[in-house]
Amino acid sequence: MGPHITWEGPSLMVRGYHVPYSHPRYPENQAVAGSIFHTTMDQTGEKEALAASRKVGAEPALTYALTGAQNHEPLLGLPFPRSVHQKLMAVRETGITRISAMGGLANSPQAPYWPNPVAVRAAQFFPGKPIDEVLLEFATTLVGPTHAAALSDAWKEFEEALLWQPLVGLYCAFGFCWQRTWDRPFVPNPEAVPAAEREYYERHGCFQNNNPGLIDLGKDVLFDLITQQSGAKMAADMDSNVLARLRPLIEQIDRLAQSAPGDAAKVFTDLRDRVRAYFHWVSSLRSVCAWCENVYAYLGAPDDATKAASEKKLQAAIDFELANIRGLIELLETTQSEVLVVSGIGETTFLYGENLVQHLKTKIRLTEKYRHHPPHIDPNIFWRPIPGTKWPEGWEAAAT
Repeated sequence: MGPHITWEGPSLMVRGYHVPYSHPRYPENQAVAGSIFHTTMDQTGEKEALAASRKVGAEPALTYALTGAQNHEPLLGLPFPRSVHQKLMAVRETGITRISAMGGLANSPQAPYWPNPVAVRAAQFFPGKPIDEVLLEFATTLVGPTHAAALSDAWKEFEEALLWQPLVGLYCAFGFCWQRTWDRPFVPNPEAVPAAEREYYERHGCFQNNNPGLIDLGKDVLFDLITQQSGAKMAADMDSNVLARLRPLIEQIDRLAQSAPGDAAKVFTDLRDRVRAYFHWVSSLRSVCAWCENVYAYLGAPDDATKAASEKKLQAAIDFELANIRGLIELLETTQSEVLVVSGIGETTFLYGENLVQHLKTKIRLTEKYRHHPPHIDPNIFWRPIPGTKWPEGWEAAAT
């Protein structure tokens, strides 16, 4: 096909599953290319790969997620405009001419005060204009000159908190919904919940019958997403570097929403609720990491004391997640902003439905009911037959 065929990727240096970029805050956190954490470009390596493609007549496309899509699904309108601008300027310097936005700009009409599109326009049409100047001008159009600096600073402070978030494999791409992170019961042994009571979320999750992800929050098919060690570190990092920044920021934005006049109050209220939505999202991500830390520690414990300590920490994580989900329900039942994407037709593997709050309440009920069962993960789940399977005569005996 000659020049009619090309290729795309989050980095031109990608080879298979190998992605050469690390998290800017956590060097051990690998494979962040294409995400919000990928704000720079390896000028030497990317240019060499670009030249090699052009030599054979291919003009590659760089993929980059500049919205919630592939970053923090299903949230809408989170501001990280400085990172977007930095990335686009780095791409310009590399000489790449084709770049695609993974997920597009999502539902931007439902995020009318969102600065990310402004950063995109500035990088495209006014590359010499400082991004801080661009954002202050945009903030002035939204809240007036008196409150513009406060709004621009709030965007910046949120972005700083966001960039301290670890990237958790799968969950921070398209997996947050299909792992049913928000609505599945947060319990030590998911199979302690009767199958009929699990059906409401399992039917929409990406859970094959023998997929460890069905019962193990740190695994999906043959992939180890979270280990005991990485779960412990990422949960601690989110506590000290993300949640600790978000709590005072939410209070600060709320004060601005209460004191600002007219339309400016609407802008600050909208931002407060979007930051709150992210707070509940990243808190559940933190809970997943804490589950892996403590369930794995319990199951591998060398003695009863270690088991007891792990179980105590796990119960504390359950308390944390219950409080988090109650806060999320309160937000979703009161906010006037569309802070996340839900389907009006029906929930799917990739989208929650308009019955999300109902599912969250079911999660709370089941979590409270089954939280004290001991941790358990079936080590033989890979070999589970689909219910109703009839093996050839003698097969099971031969397999054992």
